[in-house]
Amino acid sequence: MADQKDSIGSKSRTSVLKYLRDIGDDQAVEELQSTGGSGQGITALWGSQVWGYTGMLCGFLPPEPGSKISTIESAMTLAPDESLKNSRVKVTLEKFWVHRYPGFGTHKILCEFTGKNQLQGEPEELRFALTTEAKDVASAAISGSPIFLGVSVGENGIAFEGKTINISSDVDDTILDAIGSGPFKEGLGLLTKAQPALKPFVSLTSSVVQSVLRRSKNKQVFNFKLGLDFAVSQTSVPLRIGSFVVVQGDASQWNWETVVWNPSSAQVVDKSTKEPIPFNYIVFRVSEYT
Repeated sequence: MADQKDSIGSKSRTSVLKYLRDIGDDQAVEELQSTGGSGQGITALWGSQVWGYTGMLCGFLPPEPGSKISTIESAMTLAPDESLKNSRVKVTLEKFWVHRYPGFGTHKILCEFTGKNQLQGEPEELRFALTTEAKDVASAAISGSPIFLGVSVGENGIAFEGKTINISSDVDDTILDAIGSGPFKEGLGLLTKAQPALKPFVSLTSSVVQSVLRRSKNKQVFNFKLGLDFAVSQTSVPLRIGSFVVVQGDASQWNWETVVWNPSSAQVVDKSTKEPIPFNYIVFRVSEYT
């Protein structure tokens, strides 16, 4: 299972600079050397290289249609929706904004999502991967891409986790082709009962991702874990119908009251300037499954 410590921002200064030189990102090397930025928990010196942050901030947008600027609430301040217990939900990827990623030009990014299908007996592990491309200060060409279709919530939520991998190596075409076709491309559709065929698919997805990560020029950039459960707490993210905005950043420099959602541009923007926020973020939506 991926962890925050596997992300490039948690690595040593020497490792980070070597990786950047290996992929030819001399601009990032120069900036980090001038600021003294490095990994190992030092977050104040990353400058514009926001891929170095290892923290996660999670906001929430309720499912309300309209064209007006919307307030984004901190997801950790909300109560869970108890009516979702023992129901089935759909999880879709709505937005992937890349403010800055290692390298230059168009970035090729592998995204992997995991969860739990809460059935009677042992929970089923879920795992789905997709590849996308984006330049700096731009969105990936994703909107409403299915991840999990028909997840059984049960009494304990769905324990959602995601990670992104920057692909700079010339990996085997067959590996990336596998992710871009068939069930990989269409989301993981789930039956109402345990699926004997699910375990091989989950194992294959894991093998593909691990194969990509074994290449030295491919690095995990971001990893986040969300409870999406029914616990009443100020420190976890509850399960609700709506959109979750997961920002790669540092909590010490963040305030949800200073940003809003602009539905016209489908972006998180600064409330005063209306400019896109200078952070990488992912938006995924939880909705009822029929």
